[in-house]
Amino acid sequence: MKFEKDIIEKLRKELSQPLPGEEAQYRMAPPYRPNLSKEEIAKLNPKVSGVMVLLYERNNLLNVVFTQRKKYEGVHSGQMSFPGGKKDEADPDIVETALRETEEEIGIAKNRIEVIGSLSELYIPPSNFLVFPTVGFAESISSFQPHENEVEKVVEIPLDFFLDRNNINYKTEIKLFNEHIVQVPAYIYNEHIIWGATAIMLSEFTFIIERLMSGK
Repeated sequence: MKFEKDIIEKLRKELSQPLPGEEAQYRMAPPYRPNLSKEEIAKLNPKVSGVMVLLYERNNLLNVVFTQRKKYEGVHSGQMSFPGGKKDEADPDIVETALRETEEEIGIAKNRIEVIGSLSELYIPPSNFLVFPTVGFAESISSFQPHENEVEKVVEIPLDFFLDRNNINYKTEIKLFNEHIVQVPAYIYNEHIIWGATAIMLSEFTFIIERLMSGK
């Protein structure tokens, strides 16, 4: 998506409108994902986390940054994700969580990120997290500083890639943490497979971008 001076302000206005939520999220949801109500999720007492959908200009295009997690003993080991993590008691709100975690994980200072809106929250059953995505924009990013203990790799992907539905493989085979192999919808960028919660959040975000571009 070509970077234009007014695109961030247009996106801010679009994000202030009612969000599409599950209608858009479930376009990329695995077929086995449970459809739980907010009341059912609340009864599970989920941990709360914030992530950052960080946009920036590179080669006159809007880009999105992802992290590839380190391998560890957990359900999300090695997966592609947005920068983010669990809310700390010291965080005044979930947006501050996303900003703090982004600085810690990829080295982009909080004061360099302009918050332009939020996406719908998303419950992640395998880890019992309720995730709140923040959308931000940063100018003049020349490099990232990945956290050596948490981030295996920083991956930059043009936003246009996610707007092309030909880049979705709806039957991508994934081996889960329990060794089961399942078929899921996923975005595949070079060797990187983006699926699960990250793909679901991206699905809502691209829905909003498509709505913006159509002028509806």
